[in-house]
Amino acid sequence: MKKVHLALVGCGGVARKRHIPAIALLKQAGIEICSVVACCDTVAQNAEQAAVDCRRLGLGDPRIYAPWEEVIRDRIAEAIDVCLPHGLHHVVGIAALDAELHVFMEKPFAVSIRTGRALAEAAERAGRVLAVGVPYRRAPGQRAVNWAINEERLIGEPRLFFANYTQLRPPVANLTPAHLWRRDRVMGGGSGIIDSGFHFLDSVRYFLGECEQVYAELRTSSPGRNAILTDRENIAVVVLSFANGVVGTWCWSFDVPGHETRNIVFYGSEGSIEDTAYSHWLVIYKLFQGQAELRLRDGTYLGMEELLDRFRTAIGPDRLERLFPGGVGEPFALELWDFFDAILNQRDPEVDGWDGLRTLALADAIYESSLTGSAIRVEDVLTGNVGSAWQADIDARWASAP
Repeated sequence: MKKVHLALVGCGGVARKRHIPAIALLKQAGIEICSVVACCDTVAQNAEQAAVDCRRLGLGDPRIYAPWEEVIRDRIAEAIDVCLPHGLHHVVGIAALDAELHVFMEKPFAVSIRTGRALAEAAERAGRVLAVGVPYRRAPGQRAVNWAINEERLIGEPRLFFANYTQLRPPVANLTPAHLWRRDRVMGGGSGIIDSGFHFLDSVRYFLGECEQVYAELRTSSPGRNAILTDRENIAVVVLSFANGVVGTWCWSFDVPGHETRNIVFYGSEGSIEDTAYSHWLVIYKLFQGQAELRLRDGTYLGMEELLDRFRTAIGPDRLERLFPGGVGEPFALELWDFFDAILNQRDPEVDGWDGLRTLALADAIYESSLTGSAIRVEDVLTGNVGSAWQADIDARWASAP
């Protein structure tokens, strides 16, 4: 099997704890589709540990780099996996694409529409694969729910959803470098809405199609609507209206004491599907990774395992193998397999730069709505007609310096 020669650019927690084990899982399943040839990080210990892990797992004998520019200059790889602070995504991604490398880009793709559009255009110009890291839509649970809603139409016509979660969580005691750059808005692009929230927004687009309009109220620990420009949002109340007529709420906070709210349900004309993995606080971002319950008007009840059984039977072995090659069901392994396979077979990845830009526009529309106090059309953010309240200083920062 031909292998993609891959450079890991950014060897922090996501690369070492998610991406390297994911590539190893593919290898264990007999899918030896990638050889890691370089590990790059400005923190030498990160790059060295990543290289040790790759050698131990039989994924390659990677060279160690500090500046990412040297990885591109040396032409050691044909593809790079970018796991860097969000503000550097477009900087490194565009440079790699201009050097005719394929790029896998961790979420949230970019920090503004302008930088994200430049990244997508660079891929189109180079004729190279640009894939966006949204693993959770590929997990068996989300595949089954998408099938139930859009193919089998088990809950009838989709109409409404509630995704609400509240909990009091203690503040982080010891801030790591990742915590610090995430608190810099021009480097992180925002907080929960654009960061882990990128997963949720990709998932609801996957289930329900395009969102046309949002109205949002975001709050921080500081008073006033404009506080989200300088502080992390810790209360979100968002109403999303979709082109197919569905309306839903996405409301969460980890900063409110007392009664804890748990309510994540998608409703249709014939029934509902509820995500019941409420013991895990990330359920508000990463839908249907655990248990679920489907209830229909006629009294039908299905748990997640029964739903998965119906899904697997309905789609048949050939399609099952395409979605879960080698029987792999781990989301990060599946998204990286899709990237490697897209390179080797000269096809588009499931989620390319333009698709990632649409999810980014939805996140930025939420921020823009909260700052302006107005309902915002997502298409207006995507085209650049609105969005300056939230994005202007981010764009100014990246226009003035790489």
